[in-house]
Amino acid sequence: MKRDVALLTGGNSGIGFEAARGLASAGWRVVIASRNREASAEAVRRLERESGAGCAEELGVDLSSPASVRALGKEIDSRGLSLGALVCNAGLQVSRLQRTAEGHELTFAANHLGHFLLVNLLLERLAACAPARVVVVASGVHDPKLRTGMPKAAVGDLETLAATGGPRAGAFDGRLAYVNSKLCNLWFAYELDRRLSVLASRSGAPRITVNGWEPGLVPASGLAREYPAAARWVWNWVLPGVTRALHPFLPGLSTLALSGPALARMVLDPALDGVSGKYFPSTARWREAPSSDFSYDRERARELWEASVAMTGLAAGESPLRAVRG
Repeated sequence: MKRDVALLTGGNSGIGFEAARGLASAGWRVVIASRNREASAEAVRRLERESGAGCAEELGVDLSSPASVRALGKEIDSRGLSLGALVCNAGLQVSRLQRTAEGHELTFAANHLGHFLLVNLLLERLAACAPARVVVVASGVHDPKLRTGMPKAAVGDLETLAATGGPRAGAFDGRLAYVNSKLCNLWFAYELDRRLSVLASRSGAPRITVNGWEPGLVPASGLAREYPAAARWVWNWVLPGVTRALHPFLPGLSTLALSGPALARMVLDPALDGVSGKYFPSTARWREAPSSDFSYDRERARELWEASVAMTGLAAGESPLRAVRG
């Protein structure tokens, strides 16, 4: 049986795995791309036990490394995978400043630059299956109007952001770096949508749609890897029950069992055919709703795009959008 193929970054655990489970059970072939190959192989085994042999496979990628992202793109090309969907789900939050070999702060590199490069490298493969879908997983923490317990987004010049995750040279706050990366996710998603719209209008080809999606506060999702042991225990074992009880009243609090299928719906729901450039947050129970005012800043989004081209070394032959302006 020929299956539609969806690539999920970070699909071996947490929300990503639950989304992969929903896609596999709906008849899609799921490709899990992550750095932890052992966890991904186990996730594939679980999916195949539930949805049958051939429903999933895994490939390795370190999103913080442009070389690794390019290797994944070449592997997908070599396998001739026909991508109907790309879900940019993987994300990390770190407690100390770490930089990549290219000198980029790790959170910014993995959460934004890696997905920026991967999407661009796979656009032609997605276009061959169009109408195809790209889903960018963001977070409500990007919105200063929401009470999240996280710092407010603060982005200065993009060189400093890429080096520190924040607005000031010589300073690092891992929580702020995460918040800023989630704002970048939406700047990227909206700019990608605009540029794809221009490309489609020129070629008359079916659209690749792009939407932002937000899971809510989801305990046991994996973001607490670097928390102290006691905090990790509360995050993984206490808070899931609390959020199950509170979700009917506070939709911004969610669980893996709720958020995973909601993410899969972004790929599966025929009602979303042709819907693009929108945001689907948990606070609206994953119906379309506005993101933060700052996330719609076209000039900052355009600046981030051009800076990301330079930071990843995206060449003219690697993406059909290399010469397109939104």
